[in-house]
Amino acid sequence: MYYPRSLTNVILACFVLSAVPLVVALAELALGLDALAKRSQLSVREAEAASTASRELRDVTSKMERAIRQSIVLEDATLIENYRRLDTQLEQTLVRAQALPLTEDERNSIKQINSTRVVLNGSLKSGLPPPEARPKLVEAAADLYDASAQTATLLTRVTEREVLELRTMAAKTRENWPWFLGVAAVTALLLAVGFSILIARPLRNIDRSIRRLGRGEFADPIAIKGPRDLRSLGERLDWLRRRLLELETHQSRFLRHVSHELKTPLTAVREGSELLNDRIVGEMSKSQTDVVRIIRDNTVSLQRLIEDLLSYQQHRSAAPLKIEMIELQPIVDRVVREHRLEMLARAISVDTRLGSDAASQTLDADREQLRVVLDNLISNAIKYTPRGGRVRVQAARDGDMLQIDVEDDGPGIAADEQERIFDSFYRGEASTNGKIKGTGLGLAIVREYVLAHGGSVYVVEPGKPGGKFRIRLPIRQSERIRDSATMTQLGETFVS
Repeated sequence: MYYPRSLTNVILACFVLSAVPLVVALAELALGLDALAKRSQLSVREAEAASTASRELRDVTSKMERAIRQSIVLEDATLIENYRRLDTQLEQTLVRAQALPLTEDERNSIKQINSTRVVLNGSLKSGLPPPEARPKLVEAAADLYDASAQTATLLTRVTEREVLELRTMAAKTRENWPWFLGVAAVTALLLAVGFSILIARPLRNIDRSIRRLGRGEFADPIAIKGPRDLRSLGERLDWLRRRLLELETHQSRFLRHVSHELKTPLTAVREGSELLNDRIVGEMSKSQTDVVRIIRDNTVSLQRLIEDLLSYQQHRSAAPLKIEMIELQPIVDRVVREHRLEMLARAISVDTRLGSDAASQTLDADREQLRVVLDNLISNAIKYTPRGGRVRVQAARDGDMLQIDVEDDGPGIAADEQERIFDSFYRGEASTNGKIKGTGLGLAIVREYVLAHGGSVYVVEPGKPGGKFRIRLPIRQSERIRDSATMTQLGETFVS
């Protein structure tokens, strides 16, 4: 797909192209109104010309008939000159009438008037005719007047036709305008929606990429399609992803090395404190025994913390998944059984509701990693549940996903912590202000393992009492994960 060089050009093109249909519709309306105005002017001129021709036909032919009668009665040949002037005026009127938009009948009437006029001119060419021909001359003049009166009546229809044509044209323009406006509006809307999708798609990709970076998902490269400036932004985000991945790798390597370096001298310190506590090197006073006990207890705590760090680094750098068909129920029962003593000590009960389909439901997963995920969540729920409380584990199938909920009766998780609690070494406010101890690695491991399975883990209803975590795992893994697990198993078999 072709994209302009910048997002500004895309937005500008969106406005321009969306405005084109409206401009075309307005131009069409302007042309229609202009044509209607010109037609109105023409109709007014033609109506005025038809009215003038009708009036002149009546007046001129009436004067011509009167002039003929007067010349015959008075036998005055000088009156014939007045008739000839009127005849010239009648000829000009007929020429103007011929230019009007007339029907065939109206043109024939004008031709008949002209024929009668020619006959009268022939009769009066040599002056007054003989007495025996004068009655026919008067009769022809009367016929000329009658024909002119009929033609004048017909010419009034020109005005009526022009008015009717003008009304029809106005109605057609008024009728077509809503169609033009509707088509233009729909076209502009479709263009606006298309450009909105064109603009929103790379922005959504950028938003998803930033969210993946915030969740610590650095494996997939970032590629943004769109205008040049957004593609450049995508390249900078991908550079940031690589940089964060590199820093995380350095951090993991540093923690691993430091943990190993600390473990050896710490083991010696712990063994020495144990020897002193067991009085193998000799008897000690009570105050010396207390100091040795303090050293031994803190050494054990420090060693446990280092082991947690090593365990976390081992999880982060673990080999690809060992995918197999497993059942959920036995894993949940094992985890609950391992924490039974702790629950009995604090009178905490666990309610498992896996559902009829989820209990026997098999899914593609790494058995050990799924056990670690459930163990961390359930142990975390037991840790925050007050004495006499209840921990609930529920599972149900949702399409092609298996949904597992782990809920406790603890203080809950603040809304502003729902993302940060999955970060390494982060401990929530309830853990920091209370007496609950931990390294802040359990939920980070949960997220690593769930993401490795192509699933998701998040907090349900943050900000309310009672923490509730939800895991969504695909029941059937993708071919990419299956192939990776198969190659790992084959490699282990070959090495063994």
